[in-house]
Amino acid sequence: MSNKLSINITNTFKRELKRMLSRPIYFISTILIMTFTYVFFLTFFNQGQPTKMPIAVVDLDNSSISRQFSRNLEVMQHINIVMRLNSHKEAREEMQRGNIYAFVEIKRNFDKEVVSNQRPTITFYVNDAYLIAGSLINKDISYISAATSMAMQQKVLRAKGVDESRIMGIIQPIVLDTHLIGNPCANYGTYLLNVILPGILQLMVLMMTVFPIGVEYKERTTHEWLRNSDNSMFAAIIGKLIPYTIIFTILGIIGNILLYKYMHYPLNSSIGWMFLATFMLVISSQAIGILFIGITPVLRDGVTFAGLFGTLGITFAGSTFPIEQMPVGTRIFSNLFPIHHYFDIYVNQALNGVEIHYSYFSYIAMLAFLVLPFIVFYRLKNAAIKQNFPIK
Repeated sequence: MSNKLSINITNTFKRELKRMLSRPIYFISTILIMTFTYVFFLTFFNQGQPTKMPIAVVDLDNSSISRQFSRNLEVMQHINIVMRLNSHKEAREEMQRGNIYAFVEIKRNFDKEVVSNQRPTITFYVNDAYLIAGSLINKDISYISAATSMAMQQKVLRAKGVDESRIMGIIQPIVLDTHLIGNPCANYGTYLLNVILPGILQLMVLMMTVFPIGVEYKERTTHEWLRNSDNSMFAAIIGKLIPYTIIFTILGIIGNILLYKYMHYPLNSSIGWMFLATFMLVISSQAIGILFIGITPVLRDGVTFAGLFGTLGITFAGSTFPIEQMPVGTRIFSNLFPIHHYFDIYVNQALNGVEIHYSYFSYIAMLAFLVLPFIVFYRLKNAAIKQNFPIK
């Protein structure tokens, strides 16, 4: 880098620092939002998954067996019986009000049917509008129902004099031994936060790339901006964005440290590779932000494009639905989002701990985004000089 270029970048860098300190929006949109994001989500997922969610029991039998079933149900990790109601109608109304996520209905003569082997039915209703809560409650109720059935069979077989060593073989001839690879604790934060936090980081980087550049055009200060960099558009862009690159990279690294060192999320490779991926995510997102404000040097339009792109990025990362199962066109489209390549690195390095050469493509793909600003450099400079664009 030539001495003149370094001076131009330094001058622009100092000018941008003064502008950042002059308005609260810069502090809010960088440090404050990401700090709030970390505190909120890490606190929300501190137990890995929601526990003790409210349900109701409608016990129309009120026998010793039905009461024992309710007690067994309440010891489950995700269930908290907050209501004991008298009818199906009352339970349905409470669910519609949002006071409970599910309710279990035990019908009359439940104990008599159990004792006489008439296969009684336990009915439960789960509000699956709450996807995670509904699935966890459904799993616990199903487990307790099956366990209760096995316990009753065990009593019957024992009463018939069946040898104790054979009882479990009759009740449960096949035992499943399940191991969750990469996420042994079934922690929802393991796969959600490693997309949500980088996704919000990408969104804020996009917004805080478009805004500082777009506001120059909006306020008609582009001549001063260029003059400060000796009419070098390259120096003007680099000097303006360096403060945000430093801030967001540090914030991203802090996020990695919080996840892997303090929350103890799986990390089966060097954390340095995740630091590098975070830095690549920041600069590739900045490159896309420059492209957006370059296509239309209007602050309003640039922020709209950045917000839409950043929001879609979380969807196309590949965590909530595997990219491999999407249509071919969608799989190709997902490569346009840096967060998708970041998530691939996270899966390969942090979760699976595979050799680093399996992630080379993802790093190179994020590096390739740095070509995008050169497409609009001439347009940005021309618009900055002529100021022939709408500002409202």
